[in-house]
Amino acid sequence: MQYFTRIVTSMRNLRARLAWLLATVFACIITHASFAHEGHRALPTRGMEVDAAAGTMLLTRSACETLDVQTVELKTEPITRTITAFGSLITPWNQHALVSAPFAGRIVELHFLSGEMIKKGQVLAELECSALEQLQLELRTAQIEFELSSRLSKSTESASRTGAIAGMRFIEAQAKLQQDLAAREIAIAKWHSLRLPQETLDQIIENPRKEHRQRLALVSPIDGIVTHTDLSVGKFVDVKEHLLEVLDLSTVWLRISLLEKDISSVRVGQAIELSLTATPTQAIIGVVDVVDRFLDPQTHVATAWATLANPSQSPAVLLPGMSGQVRIHAIQPERKLVAPLSAILRDGAERFVLVEAESTQAVSTYQKKTVVLGQRSGEVFEVRGGNLFPGDRVVTRGSHELGAFFAKGVLQVSPETARDIGLAIEPVVVRRVSKSVAIDGVIDLPPTHRAAVTSQLSGTIERILVDRGQEVRRGDVIAELASQEFQDLQLELLRIELAASLQQTTLDNLRSARTGISERQFLESESQLNQTRSRLDNVLKRLRFSGLNDSQIAELTTSRKLMATLPVIAPIAGTLVRFEKFLGHSVQPAEAIFEIHDISQAAVQGFISERDLPWLRVGQVARCRFVAAPNEVVRGTLVRSGQQVADNDRTLSVWIELDHPPAFAIQHNMLARVTIDTGVAYDGLAVPRDAVIREGTRTYVFVQQEDLTFDRRLVSIGVADDSFIAIKQGLTMGEQIAVHGALELQSGYAALK
Repeated sequence: MQYFTRIVTSMRNLRARLAWLLATVFACIITHASFAHEGHRALPTRGMEVDAAAGTMLLTRSACETLDVQTVELKTEPITRTITAFGSLITPWNQHALVSAPFAGRIVELHFLSGEMIKKGQVLAELECSALEQLQLELRTAQIEFELSSRLSKSTESASRTGAIAGMRFIEAQAKLQQDLAAREIAIAKWHSLRLPQETLDQIIENPRKEHRQRLALVSPIDGIVTHTDLSVGKFVDVKEHLLEVLDLSTVWLRISLLEKDISSVRVGQAIELSLTATPTQAIIGVVDVVDRFLDPQTHVATAWATLANPSQSPAVLLPGMSGQVRIHAIQPERKLVAPLSAILRDGAERFVLVEAESTQAVSTYQKKTVVLGQRSGEVFEVRGGNLFPGDRVVTRGSHELGAFFAKGVLQVSPETARDIGLAIEPVVVRRVSKSVAIDGVIDLPPTHRAAVTSQLSGTIERILVDRGQEVRRGDVIAELASQEFQDLQLELLRIELAASLQQTTLDNLRSARTGISERQFLESESQLNQTRSRLDNVLKRLRFSGLNDSQIAELTTSRKLMATLPVIAPIAGTLVRFEKFLGHSVQPAEAIFEIHDISQAAVQGFISERDLPWLRVGQVARCRFVAAPNEVVRGTLVRSGQQVADNDRTLSVWIELDHPPAFAIQHNMLARVTIDTGVAYDGLAVPRDAVIREGTRTYVFVQQEDLTFDRRLVSIGVADDSFIAIKQGLTMGEQIAVHGALELQSGYAALK
């Protein structure tokens, strides 16, 4: 109502000017004699002629010039409602990476400069580390042992056929060959898991007795700019220490902080304008692409997102960490007729304009037309009704002086204005006012419908497979971790699985060559196999617990190729919320990486003070109003309580199940005001709460008279619930009162005064 207050103030200030201006007009034209032409109406003798009943006004040309009357042509344009919010720029998850080393070591060479553009896969630094040398030694030893076992197996096989040696010697040689083959395959798998060069591996396999020096290379996981590094040649770095940070600034995300009251007004696809603190005069245009389904429990601020692109042929101008003001525009799908703010006049609760009906060289005719206004956009209002059309000319300068001649001085509204302000008239009747308890509440998701997504093993985030606010299904892989623990667990599986296979082969050979084999030797071999199988079952359980399914485990044991990353699995279906990590971020077991909310079973958690406990019980009806949509009432039922009064605030938690979901998208921790009926408090004259206007300590209602004007009447009120207020004095049965639109009538009443 701010613009109405400004109009009222202007009218008061301009009434004095009007008297002076009109006196000047009369002085200028009093000497002009009235005249008439055949077939034409006589000009007004005093420069102005007003017919308030018909809503018309005639002004001579000299009067128009003296009053400086100006008009503009009505036109159509898009009407926007703007929400203002705070915004900050961040780097997208998959465009922000930390680089660390899998082994501790010493830097021997650097291949980058801070602030330099690099490519994905480019070598940034080289390390010498003892763990890598140990792996090469292990691989060379395994290859040498395998070659020796192969030759020994062949020689014992031919000797056993001729009877030169016992068959048991051949079985033992075969077992040793299988053992060495397993060790070789495991060493190769470990080499691959570290993504070391295949060329060096081939050289080791081809000539294991020759030493091959291999440095550990740190490569960039993405294209981007190197930032945040303090490395130097010779520096010793530890495992998982963040050595480099790489940013891809081709695009950035705009994080928009929304007040809870604005959440229901923001939609995907709405246009936004960003004015950064660094460049306040430059508007950056974008659209809302995601609206988060998470509300911060402390600040009650929600988040919307937009994606902005940096220029491709110049240095980035949108940098992470920048902030500014965001304007979110709700653009209507079609163009609307608009009128300038300066053309809108008010007479009580009425809004009207002066339309130029006719204009000649001698006289101009103006018609008063009531208008129905919609949304405001800058300095114009949408015209939703009032018999106006594009091309009509309305008075903008001089409108307040001329409009004063049409003031009725009574509070009366036209049918158009009644629709505009949502006016509703009802008779005063006997109503039941319930005894109710009003409590604070919040939207609460059951523990079964919100989940923290964790990893069972430590690692660093290598891939993020989801986007902000994305819907996921239970079992979906939403991220992948590079985990040394996971690699070690897979290697352990391969070792045990190969050992079990070898022991099974040995046992089968002993069984087939039972003659000459002692019973003790056979039983010991069988016992070793059983122990190995128990260890295998344990490793399989740990792998399943870490997120692998049976098909992945079968592929691992068949191909003997380690999975490069550990999958992070969604434990429930729902909406992804609350993720603030990025590539290369180190996570520990049981650390929450993502959070998932399923709002299908949301309830309202209310907090009842200790003094109100006797009035409440399970099964009572409740009405919920939310900060995000205060005009919507959602009914529900009190279904359970926490059965314990909290020590800190002396309240009891209760839960209200909603009869139906609200029209807006609800979020965990949304604030609500809950009214619970506890019985009958009053039967008598009562009016809806919206009908009562408070002014200081006094209360009023607007009563419609027989001539359709409104009278503001002082009333005395009694008990109230969230819907009705008892009237003790001031009204009688059957009187017609305004039950909706009373606030607008109050504003019109103030304008008349």
